[in-house]
Amino acid sequence: MAKLTDEVSSFSDSQHYLLLDPDLKSHAEPLLAHWCDEVGVVVSEESMTRALHSVARLDVPLAHRQRFPELLRAFLEFLPSTGRFPRGNQWAERLGEMEAGYEASFRGDGSVRGATVRKAGSDTGRNDPCPCGSGRKYKKCCMSLLGS
Repeated sequence: MAKLTDEVSSFSDSQHYLLLDPDLKSHAEPLLAHWCDEVGVVVSEESMTRALHSVARLDVPLAHRQRFPELLRAFLEFLPSTGRFPRGNQWAERLGEMEAGYEASFRGDGSVRGATVRKAGSDTGRNDPCPCGSGRKYKKCCMSLLGS
């Protein structure tokens, strides 16, 4: 079974790569290889989105990270020509749907917005009954285990 990562070097030697803007080429191979590794074996919208946001967090110049979808689109459109990934054009279409979210994830200073994480449930006060159901006060039961 062919792996996406194996196609990165083929892409670098192709006409598709030669036609790219020279500014995109300086970090092209490592960025594409990272994206392919993050996507894994099964390419889905979820894995593509996760991999795309992983690239946004890499330590490369902001301009390269912001223009990565352009590079990725060229790579995905190249894939059907290899004969091993005929669905590359479909993946490129999905990428178009994800681009707005990717661009919106960058802050003005170049950092990347993360997803808001909220704790499930309400906070337990130290004198409230322990949520484990022991009947003891939280401070005498599980509070020390949770590091609160």
